[in-house]
Amino acid sequence: MIYLALGDSITHGYDSTALERRYVDVLTRKLNRLRRTSTYVHAKPGWTSAQLLRSLDRIPECILQEAELVTLMIGGNDLLKEFPWFLDDPDEAMERLRRSFHPKVDEILGIAVKNPSAKVVLCTVYNPFPKAEVAQMAVTGINSLLKEIAQSRGCLLAPVDAMYGGQEERLVSGFRRGELQDFRLLRNPIHPNDAGHERIAEAIFQTYRKALPKAAQGRVISRKKRASGSRQHAARSV
Repeated sequence: MIYLALGDSITHGYDSTALERRYVDVLTRKLNRLRRTSTYVHAKPGWTSAQLLRSLDRIPECILQEAELVTLMIGGNDLLKEFPWFLDDPDEAMERLRRSFHPKVDEILGIAVKNPSAKVVLCTVYNPFPKAEVAQMAVTGINSLLKEIAQSRGCLLAPVDAMYGGQEERLVSGFRRGELQDFRLLRNPIHPNDAGHERIAEAIFQTYRKALPKAAQGRVISRKKRASGSRQHAARSV
C-alpha cells in the first residue's frame, strides 16, 4: 500500500528527536502490521493551506493515482496568520478562515486524492496554548471547518485535538504554562515532542483501522494473539 502524507512542519517531523520518531514514520510502522506500506511525505515547515495547495504539482502522478491512504494535517500556520483577527473580532476571523482556509483544504483534497478507493484521513488541530481562551476559540473554530470539509468530502476525521486534550504539557515540545504569553518567535512551544507524534499516529491509525472491513481489523489482533501464544509456548518450554 502507498501512503501519502500531506502537511506542514508537524508532518515534516519538526521537534521529533529523529525522523523515525515523527508521526508519519510511527504510523507507517503501525500500518505495516496490517499491510506492507510505502510512505511518501509531502510537507514543509511553515506551509499554510495555500502554500501546500500550490505545491501539489511536485508530487509524482503515480503517487497520487496509487495512494490507498492519504492523510492531511494542515491549519496551524493558517491560524497563526489569522490570529490577530481572533484577538480583535472573532466573528470576522472565522469568516476569513471560511473564505480562505476552507476552500483551500477542499481543493487540496480534490487534487491529491485520485484513487477512488483511497481512504482519506483529515486531522483536527490541537491547541498548544490550552489555558488561553482566545487560542481555544481559534482552534475550535478551525476544527469546526475541518469537520465540515470531512463531512462534505466523505473523509475520515482523526480527532487529534481530543487525543491531546488535557495532556498538552506532556505532548508539546517546550511546553511552559499553556498561556498565550508563552508564544515566541524562535523555538515556539507549539510542535509535538516524540510522545506527541506518537499520539497523532495513534489517532490516525485508530481512525483508519475502524474504517476497514472487520476481517482486516482483526489482522493485528490475530497477530498479537499468535505472538502471545508463542511467548507462552516459549515460557513453558523453558
